[in-house]
Amino acid sequence: MLRIGFAVIFIAVGMLLSFGVFVTWLGLYPDDYDPKNVYYVLWKHGLNQNMNLDHAVGAMTHDVRSERLVTGLSKEQLTSRFGYIRALKEARPYDQLCYTTAGTVGELGVRSDGKEVVFLRDSDYMVILDNGKALDLVLCKGY
Repeated sequence: MLRIGFAVIFIAVGMLLSFGVFVTWLGLYPDDYDPKNVYYVLWKHGLNQNMNLDHAVGAMTHDVRSERLVTGLSKEQLTSRFGYIRALKEARPYDQLCYTTAGTVGELGVRSDGKEVVFLRDSDYMVILDNGKALDLVLCKGY
């Protein structure tokens, strides 16, 4: 009986500590624009289907491994993950400056060697596609 009592106490303490860590996490990172926010972390791992996708794309700008969210995905998978994507011709003129097929060092834009590109939602994220799969993710800021 004594062993069972100790086991129950240790399990209860473990559950209480886990709950405390979770509540602390929620309190430290309340904004879903933050890549450390619990809702973003769950969405990133495919466990939160109710994430505000505009906020998720916004949080990606501070996520050090955001390219992992798109690399290897097809256009259909990108659409499923991010809600919608925009083709180059649908992009804002500011974002179109980011794309160039003749890019060399010193020119505006990212060298994409004529590959197809799409933009994630209404963001400044450009995804370079190669053979229908996402090859690279580029944040088009400052062009």
